[in-house]
Amino acid sequence: MNRLETTATAFIKPSYRFIDKLGVTMFNDGDDTSYLLTLFVDPYLLMKYLEINPNFISGTGKIKKDLTDRPFNSFSQIVDETNTYSVNVSKRMTQDIKKDFYLARKMSGLEFPSGLVSLRIVFQ
Repeated sequence: MNRLETTATAFIKPSYRFIDKLGVTMFNDGDDTSYLLTLFVDPYLLMKYLEINPNFISGTGKIKKDLTDRPFNSFSQIVDETNTYSVNVSKRMTQDIKKDFYLARKMSGLEFPSGLVSLRIVFQ
């Protein structure tokens, strides 16, 4: 799995500077293959890209401690739902990251068959 992680990192991380590191887990169940792409995100850099949900921020302006190391399934869960611009950007980022992963998977070799990819976003 190391080659796929390396290739995916080369594709995704330069475009999204808020990603500290990423991990790829492959699940193979007979004929079905799926991938879990885990993005370890710096929430303070992410705030420069998106308006984060105000419930995630404490009174001191920092991310609440109980949200670190908690997985989210998409950027849409993180952003402020009242800001339509951030919601649209979050959806586009999720799609673009998945597209970049599919391209990285193709370039990593034949031992990585096609399959669905799901995101897991973790604040660090």
